[in-house]
Amino acid sequence: MRVLQINAVYGTGSTGVIVKDIHELCLSEKIESYVAYSSSNIPTSEIKNGYRIGNKLFNNLHALLCRINGMQGYFSSFSTKKLLKHIDNIKPDIVQLHNLHSNYIHLNMLLKYLAKNKIKTIVTLHDCWFYTGGCFHYTAAGCDKWLKECGGCPKNKRGTTSYFFDRSAKILADRKKYFGAIKDLTVVGVSQWITHEAVKTVFKGRKAVTIHNGIDTGFFKPTVSGFRKKYNLEDMFIILGPYGKWTSRYNTDTFKRVVDSLKADEILVLMGCRDDIKSISEKVVILPFTKDKDELRKIYSAADVFINPTREESLSLINIEAQSCGTPVITYSNTGVKETVDGVCGFAVGNGNVEMLIMKKEFLKQNKVSDGCRKHIENKFDRVSNYNKYIQLFYEIWES
Repeated sequence: MRVLQINAVYGTGSTGVIVKDIHELCLSEKIESYVAYSSSNIPTSEIKNGYRIGNKLFNNLHALLCRINGMQGYFSSFSTKKLLKHIDNIKPDIVQLHNLHSNYIHLNMLLKYLAKNKIKTIVTLHDCWFYTGGCFHYTAAGCDKWLKECGGCPKNKRGTTSYFFDRSAKILADRKKYFGAIKDLTVVGVSQWITHEAVKTVFKGRKAVTIHNGIDTGFFKPTVSGFRKKYNLEDMFIILGPYGKWTSRYNTDTFKRVVDSLKADEILVLMGCRDDIKSISEKVVILPFTKDKDELRKIYSAADVFINPTREESLSLINIEAQSCGTPVITYSNTGVKETVDGVCGFAVGNGNVEMLIMKKEFLKQNKVSDGCRKHIENKFDRVSNYNKYIQLFYEIWES
């Protein structure tokens, strides 16, 4: 059996690590596994059966054209033709599509090829792009146009920015046309929520399953560090959270009300700031963005609670990583992120329900639940256990 995965990145970022994990697991199971990607922090020579799609020049041109006419995934024809020749050579039994919206591939050209050559196809939904008119998520915008036909997109100037045109109606129509032409297609959602959403329109009537993403629970574990001493927080109740979510325009009220409610022994620590911001409030500590996984697990482990007020997300690996390090999580619940907590060691509250969020924080301050957090993650989100489900799926599809 030959399996080819296609993704924007390999070995870096959340989807790149997932693809790498599945690829290496396939190879260990004696499956002939291949990967195609646009960029990686790993040299091509070190990636077994790896193929790099395009280059930075083509990608930048694609991004520019996309912003002019509002259609991402409609350029990079030359790079895509070369990819299709590569696929001709390796003759995969199954092609698994991951993230294809990073300005490196002509989506319709690829889908038409898969349909014409009757290649069994898996579409993995890391976000909503495959079944909408081009947006990655729609919940925070309160948009349901994708259920019928897009147009007048409320996110046309955000996400994948379009300077001049709204092409969302054509994009959605193309999704239905080109995915619809692939006879043997399986949809995999990384959460039950996104699986359920996807089969309402573009993937209606298709085989659909849910396989949660996983993490290395052997690495993300409670870890001793000098974090509290470094920031002079040794006697504080630390509320940790992702900077981008807390400071988004959707969470202005959440941020203000939570900071105003903090007691003298409580501090909000925001991680992952990409800007040169030193301070927002004396009640808030700002940590810069880091790719250092060891540093991340030390930060997770030092916190008393991780609060992620995300308004829209397919799953949320940071919630999972924090719990694996023994830190309970409180998260907003209107999308797949609610599936990361169990209601015992971590909690999901409705989007914008600040009162309930603060109430759950107080509960966790008074009750120790960290041991249960890690057990929950080991049982539900261990990467080997979860990605073995892909191996089983590959064989089911191959033998059908």
